[in-house]
Amino acid sequence: MSSLQEILSFNESFVKFKMYEPFVASKYPQKRIVILTCMDTRLVELLPKAMNLRNGDVKIVKSAGAQVSHPFGAIMRSLLVAVYELQADEVYVI
Repeated sequence: MSSLQEILSFNESFVKFKMYEPFVASKYPQKRIVILTCMDTRLVELLPKAMNLRNGDVKIVKSAGAQVSHPFGAIMRSLLVAVYELQADEVYVI
């Protein structure tokens, strides 16, 4: 079985048994924080656990090396949307 088939098979049961319900959250971050961090896969679970963050607490924007390489690029736009549209009060670069 291919990786995609495994994912689709799991997703079918995930939806069927409503296993997504514990993850339901508002689009607005509870703690009004946006975090810019590296897209390193080791941080997927480590960062939220290290900062005591739960689903829906913050918005997380990921880029290679947690860098903003252009003042009008996608990363900066994402941070601006988080601040102006999603009501984040603080931006953390980790």
